[in-house]
Amino acid sequence: MILRNLLIDWLTLRIPLTHSRLSKVVHDRIRDCLGSLHHTDSNGELVWSKHVLDIDKLRSDSVGLFWQVKGDGRETYLVIGGSPASLEHGINVFGSLDIRHAATVMIRAAMREFHAVLPPLEQWQCQRIDITGNYGLPDYESVKSALRMLLLSDGSRRKPGSKRDADSVYWNASSDLVKGKAYHKGPQLRKLAKEGKVKASDHQLDAADRLLRLECTKGARWFRRQREAGGKWWQMTAFQLWEEYKAFFGKLVQGVEVKEMNRMEMVTKMMEVNRITEGRAEAAFTTLRNIREDGFDVVKGYMTKRTFYLHLKHLRAIGVTDADMHTAKILPIRPVKIVLAQPVGSWDELRRVA
Repeated sequence: MILRNLLIDWLTLRIPLTHSRLSKVVHDRIRDCLGSLHHTDSNGELVWSKHVLDIDKLRSDSVGLFWQVKGDGRETYLVIGGSPASLEHGINVFGSLDIRHAATVMIRAAMREFHAVLPPLEQWQCQRIDITGNYGLPDYESVKSALRMLLLSDGSRRKPGSKRDADSVYWNASSDLVKGKAYHKGPQLRKLAKEGKVKASDHQLDAADRLLRLECTKGARWFRRQREAGGKWWQMTAFQLWEEYKAFFGKLVQGVEVKEMNRMEMVTKMMEVNRITEGRAEAAFTTLRNIREDGFDVVKGYMTKRTFYLHLKHLRAIGVTDADMHTAKILPIRPVKIVLAQPVGSWDELRRVA
């Protein structure tokens, strides 16, 4: 059940341009477009072209196939990347943990783009894989609470999302070895649907509002070490991928319960994240309590503008959302334990855990 419910949400593969099985058609296509990045949809239609960027800087919710030509100082490669689930199903919420299947989906999409046969997956190198699990929580606010608790959990180089990406928590965000991310799938899916990048029903959008996503990324350095040890990425089983996922998230997630942070936890966290004194953190907490009791506009009206927005900044830095601040009363949230081994694998399963 566990293995069936996880998915490969991103895969980056590369192959040397000197490979004997890369045809003249492929080389001509690359030569014509050298120095540009191209994005085709799941049907092989060109969506846009632009100057080259690093494929592995792309988010796993980017839709379609991306390809580029990239060198490492010794060799020049054709690099392809994308979400296998998105290419196969048009939406990347649920998918497969079979790495051979995922690679086949990617290579077939590239063959449609190049109108040419490409070498089999065993001839490619893997540079990145995102192993992802979906966790169904009772409601929208439970997911927000879970993200706040994960921000408090033990783990190295943990940080909240940026202002543009306030629904995420990251671990080792800049690492090319192993990194992780926890995020709220609902807002992300709604944004993609609004932009016309995916098709999702109202039911699916509502269901995704209850989805907490945990994503473990193995990067280029991890795969380089695997190659140097004689390992073959395409021989990795679903169980091995689960073990890698569990090794990363087990110490961070197992036993974490979705609940409201208490006063002491919030004050301590604000002191740590914002590098402020206990008195200033206590003042920010008091502002949050007043907002919840009296309402956002009332508290904003009687505080100085500078102090009010400074307190909001301190609160947002530890994951307190605008929705939390607009809640007139603190609503009791029943504790929900996040069990790493119990991801959901389909819309029907998500409906059943409501």
